[in-house]
Amino acid sequence: MRALIQYEDYSREEVHAIFDADSSFTPQAGTWGLQGIVKVPERPGDYVFFVTFGKKQSDHEFDEDITAEGVLRWQSQPKQRLRDRDIQELIAHDENKNSIYLFLRTAASRLGLVAPYTYLGLLKYLVHDRDRDQPVYFTWQILYWDIPAAVLQRMQLFFGNEAPKSEPPMSSVR
Repeated sequence: MRALIQYEDYSREEVHAIFDADSSFTPQAGTWGLQGIVKVPERPGDYVFFVTFGKKQSDHEFDEDITAEGVLRWQSQPKQRLRDRDIQELIAHDENKNSIYLFLRTAASRLGLVAPYTYLGLLKYLVHDRDRDQPVYFTWQILYWDIPAAVLQRMQLFFGNEAPKSEPPMSSVR
């Protein structure tokens, strides 16, 4: 089994093998092959986030980015509400007790091939917008953030403050 190393690239199947090797993996289907938020089996409160910047789902376009300081602006799935149990677990996340592993890619494909996800590290909850849901808007800090320039170039990752984007207002904390 492959080791989990910050700033390395992984396929969904490789991530599945690291966190849930005893289950089967089906590309483009099921929990590990399709979902963006995956609960790590037998580790309550631990999650894997698969994030693809610029992704669309039905009529919703995700507006997500990272700052140079490693702050991730992220949205839940469009149908999720503030009162949902999974969302409440994310809001209550304590990085000293549980882990959220961030795997990110800036495009779904590159040169006609499925793009890998880069493991950017563990997340710490900072804030969520209490006035908006479906989706719920979160801000996370990527822990131990020191991304090398070569990784930024390989991923084609530009920081949120480098490209003009509309920023949804964050109205309050927990």
